[in-house]
Amino acid sequence: MDLEALHGGSFVHWERVAGSWSKRTVSSRLLLFAARHYLAAVGDAAPDPERQELLEGAPLPKEVKDAFTRPPQAPGDERDRLWGEFVDAAVVAELDVISYGERPPLLHELRNGLEAAAEEAGPQTPLGRWLTSRREALPGSDLPDDPEFVPV
Repeated sequence: MDLEALHGGSFVHWERVAGSWSKRTVSSRLLLFAARHYLAAVGDAAPDPERQELLEGAPLPKEVKDAFTRPPQAPGDERDRLWGEFVDAAVVAELDVISYGERPPLLHELRNGLEAAAEEAGPQTPLGRWLTSRREALPGSDLPDDPEFVPV
């Protein structure tokens, strides 16, 4: 796995984020705030030309484009946290425009992760039972009414 590319937000589908911006979704507007916060912390960092080219024609605000072209260079400082918030906001904006038919793989991956976490925690521990209950819950519903359920 290329952790540097992952940290750089390479998985964000910027065309969908631009679609979210065009539809004026709340999450796309929150992305703008996250970009502004990040840019305020970065200051006059030099933009990455490859990243500039990637978003050149995208109908996104200048602040979003500028933030994307300036990923943090040194991990572990305040800018790193703000970068993470910016990338998270981009993913949320992207998910706003993904059709429901494309979402089941996301749910499948989440359920696999919860199952693996439950196994690591131990299936009979309170945390393991909570993770298993969360895995079994249907999308959009609360945790099941199960006497084995123990909140963490």
